[in-house]
Amino acid sequence: MSDLSIYDRQEFGKTLGFGRKTALLVIDFQNGFTRDDAFGGYNINDAIAATAELLGHARAAAMPIAHACFIAPDAVGGIGPFGEKIPNLLKLTADAADTAFVPAVAPRAGEFIVRKQHASAFFGTSLSSWLRANGVDTLLVTGCTTSGCVRASVIDASAHGLRPIIVEDCVGDRAEAPHTANLFDMRQKYADVLSLEAVIGHIGVQKAA
Repeated sequence: MSDLSIYDRQEFGKTLGFGRKTALLVIDFQNGFTRDDAFGGYNINDAIAATAELLGHARAAAMPIAHACFIAPDAVGGIGPFGEKIPNLLKLTADAADTAFVPAVAPRAGEFIVRKQHASAFFGTSLSSWLRANGVDTLLVTGCTTSGCVRASVIDASAHGLRPIIVEDCVGDRAEAPHTANLFDMRQKYADVLSLEAVIGHIGVQKAA
């Protein structure tokens, strides 16, 4: 087994904590990610159920909420090498049933929708502008996949000066190994990783304050 104590010795993994104002980002909880024969697997459906619970608390606290969804362009090859690596992504066009949000976690009126064509919810979108306009400095991250679009979005959130907090119960991947490895790595370098229970507790404290 690898000696992971090197991360402690090199002082990785410091806690970021919550800042002044928090928003919630829900990434790619679309119908196609609920099924193994499309883009789903491992714990994604469990993460969707947990996120539905989190959304209830976030909405009650009037937290800014953004939903990211992948939508492929109609033009062949419109997403470049990403589409070459994962050609099935090209099936996620705007009118495809698999592209639609899962009903349990679908956006409500007034919630921000990010339509993206690459992994990060920030790349080529107005998400960072929306977060700045709302005075947000802390971003709760949920969605799928942990090793793909969640990771890319967390790294970009950090690069934009935000405090990313991954809600562990609310992120999923199509296989366990990449899910676990990427949670470990993001905790060490880019984000805090908290349980759903801890995040709900913090929202309750903020709401009461």
